[in-house]
Amino acid sequence: MLWRYHVGMVFPRALRVVQAVESNSQAIKAAQQPAASHVRDSGGLVALLTNQLQVNATSANAMQVPSFVNALKTYTHTISAFPLREYRYDAPVSIRSFLQSPSRVLPYSAVMTRTLSDLLMYDRAYWLVTNRTWDGFPSEIKVMRVADVTDTPAYYGGSVQDQSEPPADPFYYEGRQVPTSDVIKFYGSGEGGWLSVGATAINTAAALEAATILYSETPIPTVALKNSGPDLPAHQIDLLLDAWEEARANRGTAYLSNAIDAQVMGFSARDVQLVEGKNLAATQIARFCNLDPIWVGAGVPGSSLTYSSRVDLYRQLLDTALRPVMNLVEQRLSMPDITPQGHIIKYDTTSFLRANPLDVADLITKLLPTGVITEEEAKLILDLPTLGVYSMSRE
Repeated sequence: MLWRYHVGMVFPRALRVVQAVESNSQAIKAAQQPAASHVRDSGGLVALLTNQLQVNATSANAMQVPSFVNALKTYTHTISAFPLREYRYDAPVSIRSFLQSPSRVLPYSAVMTRTLSDLLMYDRAYWLVTNRTWDGFPSEIKVMRVADVTDTPAYYGGSVQDQSEPPADPFYYEGRQVPTSDVIKFYGSGEGGWLSVGATAINTAAALEAATILYSETPIPTVALKNSGPDLPAHQIDLLLDAWEEARANRGTAYLSNAIDAQVMGFSARDVQLVEGKNLAATQIARFCNLDPIWVGAGVPGSSLTYSSRVDLYRQLLDTALRPVMNLVEQRLSMPDITPQGHIIKYDTTSFLRANPLDVADLITKLLPTGVITEEEAKLILDLPTLGVYSMSRE
């Protein structure tokens, strides 16, 4: 009997990506890392990507899962597009330049995207104040990524800091101590961050991504050639198998003699059900990210969720998902170490919820004759330039 596997089975190799989760978690606790993620760093999937596809992967396994990246972008990219507004006792005031351009190096959207990414994934984020105004308020900051921050671990001779508490001395950034008084810490919801609460869903999705890679390289089940005749010498077996593999690479139809029989073993594409599994994994990620599956590209069988307009879709996203995260940032920026007493900071979501231009124009034509709004207010609603001001500025 003659056996030789010319492809590997998909799942045994892919499942190695999700093994030893408990041992990794214990190793993290033993090292006393501050609130480390329960999702393994790099590890099997990134190594698989690097070794087999020559991809220079430098992010964690979670960032290799498309549905997770989509969920993260839905939050960070959308919120970072909202400008900040400043109010004094509920009356709008001129916003400080710090809130429009907090960093000398990064633009506003880049600062907010990095801050929100850490806040969502690790349940905390950090800014380092690098410059202050004459009255002591921050005028310039640097985003400190959580991966580069060491919040008083035992490694430096201190006690492990509870991540729900303010930073304690000494505080280290990129291995050097920085003044704790210059550290602005953003606090999450207290649940531990997506990489902790969503570890099971993320690891499952990562394993399916690894299985997809393996299956794309070996898209057919394992094949064995069975010899019903007399046993062949080893060199003739190698010649036979080489001829079989070369012929299969050149043409799909095979001819077998009475003594040789081809047997298929293992999983077929239908048996593996990678498409269904990846869709379910994406749905699970959307659930723990508090998003409708539509935002991560997943479909729910039997679902007939519809929206009457784009505004309804955006309103649902803003109210159920974005608003709680935005409140965390708004309220932290409104605290007295950043903003003067009596001032509060809020996101401006007007453009995000702007209705269809035709609907807005119809509303204005009904309100303008009644005197409810003026022409200047109508131009502001339509986001049209004030021609008089424009002409004066040119002169």
